[in-house]
Amino acid sequence: MNRIIVTGTLVAVLIVSACATSSGTGALAGGGGGALLGAGIGALAGGTKGALIGAALGGVTGGVSGALIGRYMDKQKEALDRDLKSGYVEKQGNKLVVKFNSGILFDTDQAEVKPAAQKELADFARVLREYPDTNLMILGYTDSSGGQEHNLKLSQERAKAVVDYLTSSQIERKRLVSQGFGESQPSSSNATKEGREKNRRVEIHIEPNEELKTADKENAQQKS
Repeated sequence: MNRIIVTGTLVAVLIVSACATSSGTGALAGGGGGALLGAGIGALAGGTKGALIGAALGGVTGGVSGALIGRYMDKQKEALDRDLKSGYVEKQGNKLVVKFNSGILFDTDQAEVKPAAQKELADFARVLREYPDTNLMILGYTDSSGGQEHNLKLSQERAKAVVDYLTSSQIERKRLVSQGFGESQPSSSNATKEGREKNRRVEIHIEPNEELKTADKENAQQKS
């Protein structure tokens, strides 16, 4: 109890002294004390687990719902942008979507991760280990070449292969879900070679888990 009171006092002092900035997802606390401020707010939000979340953020002030989640996902995107060479990362609200062309990960009509792609997935897994408060859905897609049943099975097997590789890279299995859609959800026209290449893809959707959502709610209540 004493530790929580002291931490709360420290947070209040740092909030007053920190320089506030903002991003598209919420108010952020700047300055050299950011990591300590984040750890303090995180501790108030969720004990030791919350402190780890807060310290990773570099400081997020209370009072804005979604600010903690937004900053956490922003920082994770920065790490992925830095480390991934072949995957494209975009932020959609508080979700990250990582897109790999299937040709980068798999040989034609195969569902085994290519040796050349394993370094890319290993780098991806390292970032995921640094940001454990997210869950992932791995989605497989194909173009319209071949039969529908074959394409559906291939997309499912490829999505599962990515899950298996990430699990072998020490990503907790409970964080991962896979699904294949075959040719049913094209992102481009299958009438052209370029469109078919874009449709042969694996997408990984990264979303905040329940612990991070709870910490975010607690963080938003601190201002009042």
